[in-house]
Amino acid sequence: MSVELIRIRSGQQICRSILLSDLGKILVRTGQRVEIGDIIAESVNPAKFLIFDLVNGLKIRSHKVEGCIERLIGEQVEEGDIIAQTKGLLPRIFRSPADGKLISIHDGKVTLALGEKRETVSANIPGVVVELISGRGAVICCQGDVLQGVWGNGLSGQGELVLLADLETDPFEHSDQFQALIGKVVVMDSCSNRARLNALKNLPVGGIVVGSLSPILLEEVEQLPVPLMSLTGFGDSLIDPVSEIMLQKMTGQEVIINANIPDVYTGLKPELILPSSEVSADGLFIDENRVELGAKVRLIGKPYTGNVGTIIELPEDPETFASGLKLIPAVIKRLDGEIIRVPITNFEVIVE
Repeated sequence: MSVELIRIRSGQQICRSILLSDLGKILVRTGQRVEIGDIIAESVNPAKFLIFDLVNGLKIRSHKVEGCIERLIGEQVEEGDIIAQTKGLLPRIFRSPADGKLISIHDGKVTLALGEKRETVSANIPGVVVELISGRGAVICCQGDVLQGVWGNGLSGQGELVLLADLETDPFEHSDQFQALIGKVVVMDSCSNRARLNALKNLPVGGIVVGSLSPILLEEVEQLPVPLMSLTGFGDSLIDPVSEIMLQKMTGQEVIINANIPDVYTGLKPELILPSSEVSADGLFIDENRVELGAKVRLIGKPYTGNVGTIIELPEDPETFASGLKLIPAVIKRLDGEIIRVPITNFEVIVE
């Protein structure tokens, strides 16, 4: 049975792949220590390609094309350089429209690679390079604590973690306390207040973590220039008890917020990381938890979103739920003692 895993774990080995979208040059070596922002790999590719038809463009016969070419294949050209021209007193000329390279002459056509598109990828965690991925990047590992969420806006940052619920007074009502949040990673139970969201954006803070996020704010948080991650997704759920324990441990310490856009194919999730200075081989390869008796889970389906419990029974036969769908069920004992039956697709297994 396949289910989502959510990691809420202390003292584990955290490994992340840092990859280019295209082939390029790797700039680090195995065993090298890297910090956040260090460039891992880069690629340089043409910004665009231009194919010019010499026969039609210069109005010449195909057998005369070779005699009109002024450049060699592979030769670098600058903007305005003559690529081909006809003979005579009033020659027709084809010039390069930008800096680039002549890469092909075939069937009366020349192909130019123009401009430059550079991509670099940087480390988003401090750690040690443990593996190089040919032409693409590297795998970086560090030791530390990790708290994963469900939704992120794709940005990364870092700062001291502050739980707004632990403050004696509401910082939004006291300017001195509010200014003290500059550069901090701020944790709130939920986010449904547009004014408060904009205030944190304009401050600015180093990142925002919420228990849940109002769906009406989706368009705004997608454009937010500050990393934001939601632990349970969208709705009005509070922070679950397991996540709250981890957040309390991280409070007052410098954390990394990688508000990754979740990817079901790679398992990428938004996450908070509290790195330690140690990097060991222990825990480098973590066995994936299966759906089994005693496994701790966090529910993601209404009306139990954000609830935490333990699997106490796994029936083999599918059941018909209120939605009309026939699904494999699991029997969960919530922290408050209530026993419920939910589809196995409606929870995430917590890896502690």
